[in-house]
Amino acid sequence: MPAMPSRQRVISFVALLLSATAILTQQAASQQSVQARPGVYEDSLIVSPHYVEFVSDTDERFVRQASELKRRMGSAPHVLVGFAASLPIRIPAVDLGQKLTEKHMAPTLQSIDRIVERARKGGVVVHITLTSGFFHDMNELRPAAILQDVRNAQWYADGWITDPSAMTATVPSTAWITPSRYAKPLRARMEEAIRIVGSRLALRMAEHPETLMTISGDGEVELNFERSISGGERVVSGSKPVLADYSPFMVEEFRDWIQHSRYEGDKSPSTDDNRDGRTFNRDFKTSFITWKLRYFDSSGPIPFSNYLKMSIKLPNSGPLVIQGGFDAPRVPSPGDPLWEQWMKFRELTISNYERDFATWITSSPAPGRNFRVPASHFYSHQIPADFLFEQKDGLGLKTSASPASTAIIFPLGSSGVTVFNTFDGRVHRKTGTPALFELLSRSSPNWGIFEYNPSMPSGSAATSPSKDLTYYLQELRTLYAWRPHVIVPFAWSDIPAHKSMNVQNSTFETALNRFIAEVGKTPWKPLSSK
Repeated sequence: MPAMPSRQRVISFVALLLSATAILTQQAASQQSVQARPGVYEDSLIVSPHYVEFVSDTDERFVRQASELKRRMGSAPHVLVGFAASLPIRIPAVDLGQKLTEKHMAPTLQSIDRIVERARKGGVVVHITLTSGFFHDMNELRPAAILQDVRNAQWYADGWITDPSAMTATVPSTAWITPSRYAKPLRARMEEAIRIVGSRLALRMAEHPETLMTISGDGEVELNFERSISGGERVVSGSKPVLADYSPFMVEEFRDWIQHSRYEGDKSPSTDDNRDGRTFNRDFKTSFITWKLRYFDSSGPIPFSNYLKMSIKLPNSGPLVIQGGFDAPRVPSPGDPLWEQWMKFRELTISNYERDFATWITSSPAPGRNFRVPASHFYSHQIPADFLFEQKDGLGLKTSASPASTAIIFPLGSSGVTVFNTFDGRVHRKTGTPALFELLSRSSPNWGIFEYNPSMPSGSAATSPSKDLTYYLQELRTLYAWRPHVIVPFAWSDIPAHKSMNVQNSTFETALNRFIAEVGKTPWKPLSSK
């Protein structure tokens, strides 16, 4: 091949160089376009401060707050900034034998519409936190169901549904609903109500997927602690906790759970009728005579009025007690095999309730559509009591039966918890630890924190949260190393009681702004392979 003239070689080289430059420029522009493209739920972190007055503020004030949120939090391609709103589910005291309708649930459904429409007009995404009122807060059905049948309430080990000194002629507000699946008429009504709510949430999510991003609930489900920890904060019972739930429904469910798993076919706790070489009494060192319950075995509904008349809530004689009948252990005895099974079962009932609630929400289709709230957009909302303030086996865990494992509802939904680190003015006691974050990250592809504050003043010496910006950034970076999909800082509020936890004009706010700019350049993706 003849040699190419020098001038022609130079021209060809320049053309090749220009072509390569054009390709690289095109690739860089394409990459910049991808980076600049607004993120979507699947590839973005959601940061939604909990706006306490979301529903109660005026329309004008909400618009100003949404504008302030955007200014204060800043923006990034792969962080979607919005608000979180509470939705108390108002379940009316409709007779349990009557069908529940959307008309009965109208106030709650109207609140859903208002929340989504406000967020849409404000140009922010929204997370909705569902609270049923069966445990914390209140709904009309709760006292009505207990009034009809006191077995629907959680019972303490001594048979009382509240502190005896607080008992009045009306159902006390400190009486919570049992999580037992054996409270069947009540559970059927709960399911009816939650499915109606789930259907409306599905409709609004289908209509406005860019606005209604995520939902969590039922908020902080646990067993009653009021006789051990007043208001969840102050120990009132000394070193020995007073535990719930000993509702007859719960004890019956415990009996069936343990009998069916190991002693199916045994006609009594002392006999080996299925010939597997085991008896309940031998295994658990008990002396029960019959599988029938010791207390209220076949009582039928116990009206609250009848319960009030009982001077002794656990009778010693009469038709409501069976001597030698089965019972859950009522005196704490760590290490005892039956006590350990009972403590395990208490946690199981909380897990079951969370999973049932998730099923009701995510399997209820939007009216006229084949759309349901996706499991990837629905989260549990639990207190991780075994990580609470660095107390692995504290009083809060014993009373609540709410370890972090109760938040794991995959594949029905995603794991979600509340995380507060307390601050006494000098030292933080952390709930948010790498051990907790790792557990949640491995539990489901999506997980979130739905009330998050790294520095909550606690104790007489603490009047304000930490002002150490480095501390907040370190906490946020440690958290994000485990790739939560949703973070709900608490709180965005002008209510005086929330002043010490207010995100606005705080060091926490500054840290969030820097954190969003830092992590939002890269698409979010989960660590979990599930």
